[in-house]
Amino acid sequence: MTPSRNFVQNNDKFDLDDVSSSVPQELNPCQRRAYLAAARYKAVLIAGGAGVGKSYVVGKIACLYAEHGYRVALAAPTGKAAKRIEQIVDMPAQTVHRLLKYNGHEFARNEESPLNCDVVIVDEVSMLDVPLCYRLFKAIDFTKTNLVLVGDHNQLPPVGPGNIIRDILSNGLLPTVILDEVVRQAGLLKENSIAILDGRVAGNTETDEGRKSWYLVDKYTEQTDILNFIMLMYEKILDEKLGYHIVNSVQLLAPMKKGLLGVDNLNIVLQRLIQKKCHGVDVDDVPAGRRPRFYLHDKVIQLRNNYDLNVMNGSIGTIESYDADAGVYTILFDEGETQVERDDMKDVALAYALTFHKSQGSEYECGIVIVHKSQSFMHHRNLFYTGVTRAKKTAIIIGDRWGIRNCAKHKITDRRRTFLSLEGFPREVAAG
Repeated sequence: MTPSRNFVQNNDKFDLDDVSSSVPQELNPCQRRAYLAAARYKAVLIAGGAGVGKSYVVGKIACLYAEHGYRVALAAPTGKAAKRIEQIVDMPAQTVHRLLKYNGHEFARNEESPLNCDVVIVDEVSMLDVPLCYRLFKAIDFTKTNLVLVGDHNQLPPVGPGNIIRDILSNGLLPTVILDEVVRQAGLLKENSIAILDGRVAGNTETDEGRKSWYLVDKYTEQTDILNFIMLMYEKILDEKLGYHIVNSVQLLAPMKKGLLGVDNLNIVLQRLIQKKCHGVDVDDVPAGRRPRFYLHDKVIQLRNNYDLNVMNGSIGTIESYDADAGVYTILFDEGETQVERDDMKDVALAYALTFHKSQGSEYECGIVIVHKSQSFMHHRNLFYTGVTRAKKTAIIIGDRWGIRNCAKHKITDRRRTFLSLEGFPREVAAG
């Protein structure tokens, strides 16, 4: 992917003096630089960790363009991430695939038929892999359309090849503004999350409102003890003590799929517990090597894009009904109510527990993160950080003392290379 020099040419859509004189007063200096960079350059990357107000400043940038009559396209790599940024910015958003009019076989928006808008804003750029980023760049005519990329460079790289955001940061493909000032409203939850990037794990803390936002439960060394404690939390603590709905407001996260503390087993255990507690249903045992059957009210996730059903990879839903004669499930996904035939349910899985990777782009009122020594081969601080930053109000870390601290201490060097052609581009461009 060879970028055009148009990437770094000045933006011709704004009078920078006018924009500079009307920067929203509530923006801090870092956010101000990002705001002005989006007005100055035809393409820009805005990067930053948890609690720095990325979404907030993106909303201000989107309003800046919209108020001047420019057409804004807001997108994210997954349906869940698109829904989240749509709610924050209060503008319609869609997946990048949908933006590019991908039909499952080809992209209708391309070099010959570029996007018909004035600015494209893409959130959660850390989730973009090389093929999708290539298609996005090809579909933008940089003589007419501007690009604003936004993401957290501390999160996990995409499941697919490459690490676009890290490449841009290290090689200066685009003018870049790094937001590194945690906003005052972020609170202790965000501060404790960021501390993990320095190898530190905070103990139990309380918010300014007196409610605990961070629970560290590091006394369990045996996996069975952790599993039993998780079951106790769902049975009595999460709803009765903390006031969270155990399905709608809570998400259990684990590093891997297999094993006693893997997502597959956790989903089986939680399905049985939640169906009995919430709906009085006795769930059948799951034979070894078989998938669990689905029940009414089950929390599920779509595992791949299904354009025929308008359901995107990562969408979370609830099973509303099942027509046994027709073999059709009715599932209420993020995108709306969808009829899913039995054969298409192979792309649907239980979602009471998710991997850290599957949770990217989502937020939950309460996030429960499992970190245990048995999974130490996967341990690194960016994995840990990604997990805890999914929590909006309360993060609960469960595991053993050694495993939790080993995960925070372990810093890996990302060896992915995108092999972008970067010669002649500035490493970082100041915005103010």
